Amino acid sequence: MSPNGVRDFVQGATPRGATRLKVERWLVTKGGIERPPNVSQFVRLLNELAGDLSPTQAFELGRHLAGLLVESYEERRLTPPRWVRELNRYYRPAARTGGDVA
Repeated sequence: MSPNGVRDFVQGATPRGATRLKVERWLVTKGGIERPPNVSQFVRLLNELAGDLSPTQAFELGRHLAGLLVESYEERRLTPPRWVRELNRYYRPAARTGGDVA
């Protein structure tokens, strides 16, 4: 990545696809996560990924993914981490109103 590309990225620009892939691969090699993910990070990422979906479809996708995370931990006989439990609560249908979607 060029110095200008790094500067632009740090200032919020989206890198080209090939550059983004290289940055993602580099991040994977850096190892562990310094802090656990949180609900707002997940919701923002999901909304970015589901940009072509309706808000209702994006919310349903989040609900299914949260449920899958919970099930995955439970299958391994592990207690889901706090952020997964919070995510599951966020996407619980009764906790949201019809007009308030992700």
